[in-house]
Amino acid sequence: MKQKKTEDSFKSSAKPSVRKVGTMLGCGALAVLMVGTVSIFGLTGNSVKAQKDTKAAITNTKTTSVTEAETERDETYTSMNTVTWKKAGISEYEMAEVQSETTTVTTTAEKKKTTTTAAKETKVDSVKMYATEIVNIRQKADKNSEIAAILDAEDEVVVSAETSDGWYKVTYGDYSGYVMKEYLTKTVPESVKAAQTEKKTETSAETKKTTAASTEKSVETQKVTAQTAKKSETKKTETTTAAKTEAGEKPVISYTDEEFDMLCYVLQGEVGNCSEDSKIAVANVIINRVKSGRFGSSIKAVLTAPNQFTAISGYYNGRNKPSSNTVECAERALYGEDNSNGATYYYAPKYCGGSTASWFESLTFCMELDGQRYFKN
Repeated sequence: MKQKKTEDSFKSSAKPSVRKVGTMLGCGALAVLMVGTVSIFGLTGNSVKAQKDTKAAITNTKTTSVTEAETERDETYTSMNTVTWKKAGISEYEMAEVQSETTTVTTTAEKKKTTTTAAKETKVDSVKMYATEIVNIRQKADKNSEIAAILDAEDEVVVSAETSDGWYKVTYGDYSGYVMKEYLTKTVPESVKAAQTEKKTETSAETKKTTAASTEKSVETQKVTAQTAKKSETKKTETTTAAKTEAGEKPVISYTDEEFDMLCYVLQGEVGNCSEDSKIAVANVIINRVKSGRFGSSIKAVLTAPNQFTAISGYYNGRNKPSSNTVECAERALYGEDNSNGATYYYAPKYCGGSTASWFESLTFCMELDGQRYFKN
């Protein structure tokens, strides 16, 4: 029993010893570590404070590293933002330049388009052309422009330019302006050819002295023939007029043989291709003007008034020779046949427009014949 107790005591006493030994060994190992650490720090001249400083330095280093990393990242971010901002600025600047260039190009294109759209006037070598019918010379290449003069059929003009929208710039005596291309032709009318031939013959007679006598005879013969023909027509008219006088008829106004010829030439130039009614109406417009006294006291005064009856040029240059029907209509009007309703003006809307037409339409309307409208005031 005692032995058992002893063994138990031994066992009991043995346990603390093992613990103590373990504790001692642990403490020894810790001491060794501490001594080693102290030795190491001793060798490097560092103390516990240095160890703390080292730890602080390590901590600061980590902090610094973290801070620098964050700073670098921030700087990188800032730098990227800066670059992005700069790039955006450059892009905007470039876009502004592109927009400016685009605007310039557009403006140039618009100007080019306007230039292309606008009618161009091109100078041409002066060339003679002839009116295919009665047509207006306008001050500008526009149907609504003011009328500068009126051409008779076969009247000659000199073309100096043409426009891209169908007009010729022409000169006609002292007048200049524009005529639509469709009313002019280069084809020389037969009457003009005859006049040119006569003129060449006269020139040849003056130039070639060796054949002067025969040429002069030829010219004189032609003149005599022309005069004879004219006298024949005058005599015929006088005979008809005499017959009417004998019958007790009297003209509505007095006139001379010259004035009768003038009247016939003007009728042929104005309405030679129209009906008898139109010829009688135009003749009565002239007669009504003589009667009113506001346009002239005679047929000659009325027909030669400036810018009124441009067809009078046919009387002086021998063109638009009146037909027998025109002569008859003139005579009928002079002896009282009147369908004018008192008209003293007339115009053709086909050839007149704008302010000219507006002025006519402001007068008292009388009638309309063959596309011509008649008025009085």
